[in-house]
Amino acid sequence: MAPVHARSLAFRTDLMVLRLAGAEVEDRGDHLVVRTPLNPYFYWGNFILLSGTAPVQDASRWLRTFRRAFPVARHVAIGWDRGSERCSSRLRPLIQAGLELTVDQVLLAKTLTSPRLPPPEIVVRPLAGEDDWEGQGRLTAACWSGAGSQEFQSARQADFRRLEATGRAVFFGAFRRGELVSGCGIVSGRGGTARFQHVQTHPEHRRRGLAAAVLLTASRHAAAHLSARRLVIVAEPGGPALPLYRELGFRPAGSQLQLTAAPVAEPTTPG
Repeated sequence: MAPVHARSLAFRTDLMVLRLAGAEVEDRGDHLVVRTPLNPYFYWGNFILLSGTAPVQDASRWLRTFRRAFPVARHVAIGWDRGSERCSSRLRPLIQAGLELTVDQVLLAKTLTSPRLPPPEIVVRPLAGEDDWEGQGRLTAACWSGAGSQEFQSARQADFRRLEATGRAVFFGAFRRGELVSGCGIVSGRGGTARFQHVQTHPEHRRRGLAAAVLLTASRHAAAHLSARRLVIVAEPGGPALPLYRELGFRPAGSQLQLTAAPVAEPTTPG
């Protein structure tokens, strides 16, 4: 399959990660169709990406396009391949059609540094073996309770295992007395750009330098073993992670524009 590219740094690295995990990307000229057959619950593994010059104001066309591409999906997920939110007003017809716009901050660094050290009882290392991966499942459940079904979370865990099996991704954890309490993954493409994945810290262990420790360790591994020269991460503007990322050395590198409509809850039968 010929390479399929995106202009925005966020979507370009998204596509890199998704394809390594087994996603299918189809180029239809003014938009891409991205499918992850092994995880139909994953909104941003099953979406359409509109080119930067696509007529995004034609909301009915793009909603029809999504439904034709994903006839049984209950969600809607449409990305716009622009690296800035300056033109986001052009998305108003899609917002008026019921989609919610999310504008995330894209951040870029060449190397990371941290002035903070984790507590001495913390060990940071790659995940190794079933016990570690089960620990990541428990950590995800503690961090993201209510964020997606069990089927979705299990399928995402399988996505991460497939990524690791490619040899282009490593998942790290911070362990306290054998318990995984913080973690992240890093995935490196052939061109030297690496994307962080699934950064999380147990709610009872936050603000102790654990996320900084796993990010720093992962970045050093990627530079030494995966030929990574640029590090990319995406964060919610104003979110709690953004100050940490800036402290580590990340700098703004654009925005990511995503439109979603979550499934409407199906009515339950009384009794």
